[in-house]
Amino acid sequence: MTSETKRTWISELQPGTEIDESYVVRSKDVRQRRGGGPFLAGTVGDRTGEVAVLVWENVEQLGKILDVGAVVTVKGQVQRYNNRLQVVIRRATRVPADEIDETLYVRSSSVDVDLLWQRLTALIEGVENQHLKQLLFRVVSEPEVADRLRFSPAARGMHHAFRSGLLEHTVSMAAMGLELARHYSLNADLVVAGCVLHDLGKIWELDISSSIEYTDDGRLLGHLTMEVLFVDRLISEMGAFPDETRRQLLHILLSHHGRYEYGSPRRPKTPEALLVHIVDNLDSKMAGMMEAINADGDPEASWSPYSKILDRFIYRRRIDDE
Repeated sequence: MTSETKRTWISELQPGTEIDESYVVRSKDVRQRRGGGPFLAGTVGDRTGEVAVLVWENVEQLGKILDVGAVVTVKGQVQRYNNRLQVVIRRATRVPADEIDETLYVRSSSVDVDLLWQRLTALIEGVENQHLKQLLFRVVSEPEVADRLRFSPAARGMHHAFRSGLLEHTVSMAAMGLELARHYSLNADLVVAGCVLHDLGKIWELDISSSIEYTDDGRLLGHLTMEVLFVDRLISEMGAFPDETRRQLLHILLSHHGRYEYGSPRRPKTPEALLVHIVDNLDSKMAGMMEAINADGDPEASWSPYSKILDRFIYRRRIDDE
């Protein structure tokens, strides 16, 4: 495998150049040409971004190699089409599993994971309700949960879709939620607990290696179901957990998507639940906007590439401090 220092990163691709490099397959779709015959369209990526790919020849053979999630060495040419880069692939081979360095293909949080964990622990330590504090420390003290939470992504592609993205998102939400709960004179402990636990099920919903993919449980059950079952089981094992606190905490988890069409079994019906939903939406959308602004492309361009999470192009020019 090509060493990291000599890699041709996605962010470095230039039109007209020939490439011979390993990337992870992010998507693929075999389509029909207007004149007849198949072609393959998809995307490949590394930790610096992703690029569209096309296969015009040997579609059946290369399609078997370019499986989603596979790390492949591709040979082809970089082209520019409709102001976007694409790679026309002529050849592709699988990279042996024992030669794959997963850190090359999925990026990590820009914040040190140990610092994020310290911030999470401090936020939990600040919870005054002893039942909620005990529950939260029990959650993060379970070895399987702690190991997964430290490195899990928050999504497959929409926001915080990188190693430790879930932890970064959780800490950001809990810190904001705490301040806003105090501002509105809400139950700050309940809000912090809701923020910490709202996406916990993603540690079982998503699997991260050289790419981010859904697990079988993730597809069949979803993170919301898994976290509610897990948290409710821990509460039942604690014994003296107040019924009203349990009821309102589980409602926060069940309603944090906000709307039925967004997969939420319940809409927020308490001030704390509404706040957790709003903070979740705020943090994910702001992360998406900043990612769009900093996305690959012409650094002098006024507009970002199209942002899926925001469903729009983002104006990139910033006003410098004077």
